[in-house]
Amino acid sequence: MKHRRIVRVLLYAWAAPTTLLGLAAGAITLCSRGEVQIRRGAIEFHGGFARWLLERNMVNASAMTLGHVIIGRDRFWLDVCRDHEQVHVRQVERWGVAFIPAYLAASMIAWNRGDHYYLDNWFELDARRRCGEERPEWRIMDNPSPDQPTNDPVNKATSMPHVPHVHHSPHVEKHFTSSEFVRDMVIGMSDGLTVPFALAAGLTGYANISTRVIVTAGLAEIAAGSIAMGLGGYLAAKSDAEHYESERGREEREVIDLPHKEREEVAELFEAYGLKTREIEPILDAFQANPKAWVDFMMRYELGLEEPDPKRALKSALTIAGAYITGGLIPLAPYMLAGSANVAVVFSVFVTIIALAIFGYIKGRFTGNRPFRSALQTAVIGGLAASAAFLIARVFS
Repeated sequence: MKHRRIVRVLLYAWAAPTTLLGLAAGAITLCSRGEVQIRRGAIEFHGGFARWLLERNMVNASAMTLGHVIIGRDRFWLDVCRDHEQVHVRQVERWGVAFIPAYLAASMIAWNRGDHYYLDNWFELDARRRCGEERPEWRIMDNPSPDQPTNDPVNKATSMPHVPHVHHSPHVEKHFTSSEFVRDMVIGMSDGLTVPFALAAGLTGYANISTRVIVTAGLAEIAAGSIAMGLGGYLAAKSDAEHYESERGREEREVIDLPHKEREEVAELFEAYGLKTREIEPILDAFQANPKAWVDFMMRYELGLEEPDPKRALKSALTIAGAYITGGLIPLAPYMLAGSANVAVVFSVFVTIIALAIFGYIKGRFTGNRPFRSALQTAVIGGLAASAAFLIARVFS
């Protein structure tokens, strides 16, 4: 019995960095009128921020596991998804600080081979196999509710409305349409992995410094960095929205006050594609009869501006801050578990370089660059930053 307790403590400690992220989400959930309960060794949060987050992520999930924390839309969906999410808890206990990078890598591998990045993710396949669930079709449910449960166990976790299969399709184009989300993830994760890593390594360069001091400084940096980065993302998105509205207002005035000038600008755009004047005139007449479509065209093809998502600023702030926290906890985790800073820095270097390489590979796949080159580049930059901080601290200590 004593041996089992020791093992459980070690498992909780090994999963602690991921659990801390879940506790942060749980704290925000409680502050937004959410609720908490403990079931089968896991802390479960539901409602409030947890529901808001799950309804707006890429898979429209009903529950999500972060270490020994499970967040759900409401109590009903936590009950439905509990077995599935408990498998993820066991996975985190095995993978520890590497769980999130490994999960992202598994999604990227599935997507790269033409499978679904979520349903065919190895961790999801393992959870369904252990729960005796079958692979569902991809679904997107607008408003799942306890009154309309699905008989598909996994779709209780992904909770999405049925989209019928399209058979015998001769041509299916696949385009990635979440470039803004990926950009925010890249900004937050790259800084989150590099800055706390360099800080911890730099502090280790001082003689006789305790891991408690390094962890305290690291957590303070992660908190301040995530707030600063999130605020930067919020202000940048708000500026983009204000710039768009300003330019659109100007175009709306010009199509009314200077229609002949706007017709000339549209004609120049089409002439660049080889259209003749007689072919352009009907288009110009149609635009003049529909000022809104005319303005939409000018915004996109003359100014190169897309209408921003009105919720973009908040999404950007939360994505960047969340990615920064996730990345920052990875290099700091060994210092939380080890008693010696000199021992912790070795493990921190190891797990962070691996995380940087995985992140770089995924970034390369999404941005169209060479994945392995991106992985090497990201790992080298992060390693150089930490090495510089460590040497500077050693010189002045």
